Amino acid sequence: MNTAHNNIAITSLVFTSNDPEVLVKGNVSKGKLNYETELLISQTQLNMVVNQLSKQNETFQINDYLKSEQVDQYEQLFYADFSELSNRLIDIRPIVKNHQIKQIRA
Repeated sequence: MNTAHNNIAITSLVFTSNDPEVLVKGNVSKGKLNYETELLISQTQLNMVVNQLSKQNETFQINDYLKSEQVDQYEQLFYADFSELSNRLIDIRPIVKNHQIKQIRA
């Protein structure tokens, strides 16, 4: 990611129990420009995102936002909607510092 786009306002997370990658959806703002983006991160990076959100939001509990449904006999889909979270803007630099990240933008 470009250094000018270091902050992302996370709107949701999506992942399955059998997939090592997590889809993070959010909005990036730079001046008057604002665009939606999706990032593919690892489960380890997911822990870092959750830690940042909990530090910024005093009453944040991931279980309050995380929902799941059974996809098949061996897999569950997990989804978290953070659109109502008061402080969801995080700095992505510590998360991607030593890890690969893929940004999906149309």
